Amino acid sequence: MDVIKDLAYRDRREAARAHLVASGRAAVRPLIEELLDETSAVPYRDIQNLLATGIGPDACDEVLSALAGAEDEEARRRLSGTFTSFGSVERYREALSHPSAEVRNAAAVGIQFACSVAYGRAPRPGVDYARLIEALIPLLADPDPGTAQRAEWVLTMLGPGVEEPLRRVRADGPGKLRARALSVLAAVGGEEALSPKDRATVERLIRVTLLHDEAVPLDTCFTSWIAVPTGDQRSVGEVLGLFDARPATFALGQSVGAHDSHDGAEFGRVYVTPEVDGWTLVLGPWCDPADPERAEEVLHAVTELSRRHGRAQAYYFGEQGGGSAWLIAENGSVVRRFCASWKDDDAALRLGEPLPEERAACVEEGVTPVGDTEDGENDEEWLDLAPYLAPHLAARLGVSPFDLGPHTTVHGSGLVALTPYARAHGRPSTGAYAI
Repeated sequence: MDVIKDLAYRDRREAARAHLVASGRAAVRPLIEELLDETSAVPYRDIQNLLATGIGPDACDEVLSALAGAEDEEARRRLSGTFTSFGSVERYREALSHPSAEVRNAAAVGIQFACSVAYGRAPRPGVDYARLIEALIPLLADPDPGTAQRAEWVLTMLGPGVEEPLRRVRADGPGKLRARALSVLAAVGGEEALSPKDRATVERLIRVTLLHDEAVPLDTCFTSWIAVPTGDQRSVGEVLGLFDARPATFALGQSVGAHDSHDGAEFGRVYVTPEVDGWTLVLGPWCDPADPERAEEVLHAVTELSRRHGRAQAYYFGEQGGGSAWLIAENGSVVRRFCASWKDDDAALRLGEPLPEERAACVEEGVTPVGDTEDGENDEEWLDLAPYLAPHLAARLGVSPFDLGPHTTVHGSGLVALTPYARAHGRPSTGAYAI
């Protein structure tokens, strides 16, 4: 239909759209062909919108059929995007059992878009969520790994109604669904959603894994940590006021740290490493020496740790352009605190004189050492370099969590513990974490 080409021209677009909508089913196949033509001057998203919201249900079956037969990745991407735009929940539910993995995956995405109650969204009126959940659960064992993962994600977004059906799967099977059912339960309701038997199973798995646990990099994108040159976890925990400590592998500690750093800073929980190359690290947003809510308490805690153990440090590093901060204390006195995050109030946190390691980093990067210019710590070259230095300084001054690995000498086992913040503000919610 030549009128499809008119969609590329602003002065003809509305008339062309009206004509195509009026044509109904007759326009669907030509529109799909145009959608898949990568040389077309018509924006493919305009065609997606026309099929899904202009022609609507009359186009759905042909789009699904084309998706099932698509032979290249770009065609599948465009057709999947079109199919998930229809908003037809019943059609998506039926398509969950389609022979094509591409269709099953797209159907799950369509349910996610149309029915998710995550992030405070209200349930979609008129939708039988229980029926949707029952249709999605078998996909947890889908032969296509991407579809199985998608089903797991979508189930976590459909609200607490998923818990009872998944507890039945955990209790009665089938066995091929049990592992992912456990992950969904943990993600939706945390530890409290698990049966006593499942909680015991998880705790046993952690204990067994700890027997051969190896250090891994503790990179959480927005990473905050305290470092103390001791293997005495109990002493560190006493000074920091930690409580309800439970055994945790490195992978679990990293997973908890990543969760607590990404979903809004969670101050109620930290991961305490075993002794790593002679140091104990405490990981979590609660340790951030530059956070406006935490800075002074972290200053006090690190000072007290240094009084007991000779030295103590705290750092923050935002890997995605979030800047750096470091706090160094020795024998009960602050030696240095510095924040470099491109914020106007960074200067208010500065204490002490530049460290030799800071100046050495400048020399290595070929910039004027901090403190050597008239502007001192406000020198532009230094302020461009400093936001990236926290991991480097941590390694120079002790141990960096980013450098941990199989080469790290480890003594003891790690812990996840609650902080004093949890006493005042309630225990943090739990979720699905790696072990």
